[in-house]
Amino acid sequence: MKLLLYTFLAVMLAAGLAYADVVTLKNGDRVTATFVDVKDGKLDLHSDALGDLSIPLAQVASFSAEKPVTVVQKNNQTVEGQLALQPSGEWQVTANGKSQTLAASEVTLIMPTGAYQKTQVSTLNPLKEWKGTASLGYSLQRGNQQTNNFTTTINAVRERPEEPIFEPHWRTNFDLMTLLSHAQQGSTFVTSHTLSTDVRPQFLFTQANFFFGLAQLDHVSTEGLYLRQTFGGGYGHDMIKNARTTFSVLGGLTFVHEKFFTGDWDQNAEALIGEKLGFQISKRLRLDHDVNFYPNLSNTGQYRFDTATTVSAKLAGKFSLNSGVIDLYLSNPPAGNKKNDVTFTTGVGYTF
Repeated sequence: MKLLLYTFLAVMLAAGLAYADVVTLKNGDRVTATFVDVKDGKLDLHSDALGDLSIPLAQVASFSAEKPVTVVQKNNQTVEGQLALQPSGEWQVTANGKSQTLAASEVTLIMPTGAYQKTQVSTLNPLKEWKGTASLGYSLQRGNQQTNNFTTTINAVRERPEEPIFEPHWRTNFDLMTLLSHAQQGSTFVTSHTLSTDVRPQFLFTQANFFFGLAQLDHVSTEGLYLRQTFGGGYGHDMIKNARTTFSVLGGLTFVHEKFFTGDWDQNAEALIGEKLGFQISKRLRLDHDVNFYPNLSNTGQYRFDTATTVSAKLAGKFSLNSGVIDLYLSNPPAGNKKNDVTFTTGVGYTF
């Protein structure tokens, strides 16, 4: 019985190895693993024992893939078939008994055909391609003073799914923050409203560099600001972008028109310096932070900035408990108004 069992396991192991891809290096070593892709002059493999491997093609003597592959050339044309690396360094692709030789310098990407087909992007669905979080909070107090507070935040981004070959494309960011507060004690009423929303379309011309536009509206009653309109654009760079961390910096120029409750208004040219950080602290805990600084170019010495920090703790499914602080600062508010408008928020969030 044991002999039969061992024979069965040996046959299964041999069958598994038979479908593995084998790489022979120029120093004589052999690597058995699963083919992932060929890109940027490197052969990428995956092994359950060794993990992910990346081998420079200059070190490879021979390689052939068991499964059919798709070869993408620099002219964006594709070739499908069985793959083998020739001693000359050229690729040989065989399909229906016919072989075709491709120069390595003309090849942009090679992937298993099944995996490549899954990466192809169809037309983006305007409603389904948005990713981000929405948070809603509400509090009330009943006693000598009756207070109602309502807060909501939305942070969303829309970008085409990542493809094996980068193509210039658009990425759109949308942010919204509102705070509606009403307090009453006897016949005295105090109302405070804050709203800030912006749209930032970004054109990525490389994987890490982009041009952006900006359209932003702000209403901050605690600073005496009735409406601020900001329009501009500039250049940005994704310094870190991986599964756990994203960190971007940007700089540009804006035109600003402000109207205050006093009836006064002004318009200025302002510079823009900003950063945006997203960090997955753990499986259930996430930190998001961004800050934008606007030095006034028309009236030097004046400036404003806005910053937001949110910590999200996952509850169940797509729901989370969010706590954050938002600070809107204006260096020159109308007389009698505070420079700072600081909001602390707590609410239930939803990830979409």
